[in-house]
Amino acid sequence: MLKRENIKQAIDAISERAPEIGYSLNEMLGMGQIDVPAEGDGLYFLFDKQKVQVNKFLYFNEGTVPIEQGLLIKYGEMTKKQELQNKDHPPNYMQAAMEIQKAGLRLMVTHEIDYALTRLRKRSETLETNTRPTDYGHTGMESIETETGLISFLKKIKKNSLTLEIDPEEKDPSVSYRGVVDDDTPAHFMCFPFCMDSLMQVADMNLEFFHVRFLLNCLARGMEKNLFVCLMDGKILGLVYLTLKERTFYKGLEIKYIATLRGKTGDPAEPAFQVHRGVGAFLVAGVWMLWKTGPGNVNEISLDSEIGARWFYEAVGFESRGLSGYVLKAPKGYLLKAILIMANNCRDLRKSIIEEIGTIIGKQTKLLRKKAKNEKEQSARSVVIASIKECLKSEAHLEFAKVTISMLSKYKKKIPESEELIRFASEQGSGNAKVPP
Repeated sequence: MLKRENIKQAIDAISERAPEIGYSLNEMLGMGQIDVPAEGDGLYFLFDKQKVQVNKFLYFNEGTVPIEQGLLIKYGEMTKKQELQNKDHPPNYMQAAMEIQKAGLRLMVTHEIDYALTRLRKRSETLETNTRPTDYGHTGMESIETETGLISFLKKIKKNSLTLEIDPEEKDPSVSYRGVVDDDTPAHFMCFPFCMDSLMQVADMNLEFFHVRFLLNCLARGMEKNLFVCLMDGKILGLVYLTLKERTFYKGLEIKYIATLRGKTGDPAEPAFQVHRGVGAFLVAGVWMLWKTGPGNVNEISLDSEIGARWFYEAVGFESRGLSGYVLKAPKGYLLKAILIMANNCRDLRKSIIEEIGTIIGKQTKLLRKKAKNEKEQSARSVVIASIKECLKSEAHLEFAKVTISMLSKYKKKIPESEELIRFASEQGSGNAKVPP
């Protein structure tokens, strides 16, 4: 439960960067317009009698940062509401609600960008002071130019008001892989697209690991290429942050943070709140594809998992290592299906990757020889069949179809669904793969 002292600390932090806003928030705190609940176990505060949720993970790991951002969003909404009320002709109610929400998010993001700019300018001044003229043309001058470029880029973001969109008909170099979420909704796996719209979306999502200041810190530290998103129709559905773990004779790709829209603070009963299925598997599939299409000197994918998420990682092919560590062995379940869809959308995959995926699907097909004994096993069997169908579609790589049809034919008597799947392959015309009579 939050205390007034926590709110005061957050307001003081805002005051150092934006004195006018800090003064107004202090006045509201003194008058009781900003307050903490008298009782209750939830982590939230009250802003003009409205409940403002504070992300528990961020609060315990980042201190007052989530409180600051919540205050700024509500302050921005309040000022926009007052502006609309002062107009002679009030706008449409739904339009006004959207404008108010966006105004709050924009104010918070702009505030965080200004804070990042202040830090970058100080860093740039320090570099200029400590860089001797003889260093120019080498790393010293390059560092100064990098700082200047970042400052210019952040200024452009502040002015940007365009929505985040990817043209599905064009080859966008920022998109790494194309796949689907839900059952057949197209989505893109790509580096985090830094712009005002994307930062506002993250601010609204209120995820456990990813907040606006963290994203801007990644950009300032040159770590922005470690951030990836699942983007669907201009909407961010989830994010993943990767790091490299290096030791003697070892290099591993670690999924440091991963979060999806399920972590958004909001009321799931609201019509606007829609959680899409398969986003977690989609993100891990994108990481697997990055691993396999990369330089080739990375040994494995690993992560640390909370207890509540272990069932998901085990279901898609991760195996435990130590108390909380997991390493990805052979992809299976929804992860394998997501990888197959991404691979089928890549026509320039290396032969070795295609063969490796073919080997995995061959082993998964063999599992169908065993009958399902319970509902859980039947559900897993259905996912394997769905993955097999991805291999038999006309747009699939020929190698996938050949391996799958070969396995289905070999174990035709032991796999009840084999005839149906071979018929599916004939109807789909799976490339030039030969379907046995």
